[in-house]
Amino acid sequence: MKKILRVMTLGDKLKRARINKNFTQEYLAEVLNVSQKTYSNFENDKSKPAFAQVEDIANVLEMSVLDFLSGDNVTINSTNGDHSGFIYQNQFPEKLVEQYEERIKELKEQVQELKEELKIIKNK
Repeated sequence: MKKILRVMTLGDKLKRARINKNFTQEYLAEVLNVSQKTYSNFENDKSKPAFAQVEDIANVLEMSVLDFLSGDNVTINSTNGDHSGFIYQNQFPEKLVEQYEERIKELKEQVQELKEELKIIKNK
C-alpha cells in the first residue's frame, strides 16, 4: 500500500477559493489594497499575507478564515493507483491558536468599551 501525502499550502487554498468564485487576482489585490504582484506572491507562496488580510480575503470569498489557516493534510491510501480511500486530517497550528486568542482578547476589549460608551449615552 502506497501512501501519498498532499499538504495544501495557503497559496493553494487562496488560488482555489478565488477561482471557485471566478475572481481575478487583480480584483482581490484591489480589495486588499495591494498590487497584483503582491497578491500573486501570496498565491505562489513567495510571501505570506498578514492575518488581517487573510480575514479580508475570507470575507470577500464568503469563507471562514479557518479554511485558509488550518493545516490540511490529505493522506491517500492507494493500492492499484485508485484513490478509493483517504483520511482527512485537520490540524490547528499553535500559531493559529495564538492569533485567534489575541483576536478574541481584542474583540472582548472592544465589546467592553462599547458597553461603557452605551452606559454613558443612556445616562445623558
